[in-house]
Amino acid sequence: MNVPFKNLFKRFENATRVASQIQKKTFIKTDKQIYTILGIAFAVSAIALLCYWLLKERPYYNNLLTEKDELIKTLKFTRDKLKKIHENAVAGHEEKLKNEYIPKSLYDDKINDYEQKLTSYKDKYISKEEHEKQVAELEQRLKEETLSEENVSKEEYAQKVTALEQKVSVLEDKNLDLKETLEKSAEFIKGEKDALENMFLLERKKALVPSLILPETKNNALTADVLKKLVTIKEKLKNIDEMNLPLKSETYFGMGLVSYYNKQLDEAIEQWENAVSLNKNNLKAYICLGIVYNEENMADNAIKVLKHALDINPKYATIHLTLARIYEQKGVLDDAIYEYSKVLEISPETVDIHNKLGILYEKKGLKEEAKKSFAQYEKLKGGK
Repeated sequence: MNVPFKNLFKRFENATRVASQIQKKTFIKTDKQIYTILGIAFAVSAIALLCYWLLKERPYYNNLLTEKDELIKTLKFTRDKLKKIHENAVAGHEEKLKNEYIPKSLYDDKINDYEQKLTSYKDKYISKEEHEKQVAELEQRLKEETLSEENVSKEEYAQKVTALEQKVSVLEDKNLDLKETLEKSAEFIKGEKDALENMFLLERKKALVPSLILPETKNNALTADVLKKLVTIKEKLKNIDEMNLPLKSETYFGMGLVSYYNKQLDEAIEQWENAVSLNKNNLKAYICLGIVYNEENMADNAIKVLKHALDINPKYATIHLTLARIYEQKGVLDDAIYEYSKVLEISPETVDIHNKLGILYEKKGLKEEAKKSFAQYEKLKGGK
């Protein structure tokens, strides 16, 4: 008997074999190949991200760090500057309190002490009026006793008194003559003093001796003959001063300048101190004192004198300039920068101060501030 599906199983086997061969020739990959492809893709992505970070993100990050450091330095400098301004203000108020006020307890103690002394005097002494009264009574008794003992009549006593009065009158006439002579001499010396002071001022102006001894204003061309003439007049004025005839504040100031150019620094300091004692507002004398104190290695005294001058007039740019140079010489850069900044605030036309500030900012490591100062200096210098 013929079965119609006899070769059916064989045909299915052949079809399965053919399908298997066809399957091997398709693009479908195995699991191992898929993992390999995914790994390569992941590695390429990681390398791409790394390159992007190195080329783009890292420079931007470094710039942020640099800007952060510059900003921190600038903020620190601003903080120190504000701190210095605050300290100066506090010190000024403390100095003002110290100079203008005294403790009330000290005043009360003195009052109590004086009251105790007054009580003690009242117990141990008599009043002045009582004393004068008792003296007058004793004198009267002595006079009466003397007259009675010597049996001197009133007429004789009157004659003696008259004789004594005549002698007194003669002595008064002589003293009057001497007094007139002394008054004339004093008047003559006073006239000579005024003439010498005027001549000294005129000769100082003719010699072109400036009022300040700053490096940029000093007269380095002063001849020996001119200086000798000024010194001679100064010595005459000094002799008059020793006669207890006080000179003018401006005269003492000019004498100090001549002493300075004559290398007599101790005399210059003494004469400038006389000038400021007569005129508390003689700011040029304060500046000269500060410069000479600094030259004599007394920088603390110089700073103290110049700060006192600033209390009188805080808008005087030359005082700030002198203070700034002293601070710079001492290495106190923050204070020097502050004083140079005050000079620019008061006198913006002083272009060279920008260059000086740039140098100090560089020493402080403040590159951005230094760059701005140098740029401003070049801009203003080029505009002149």
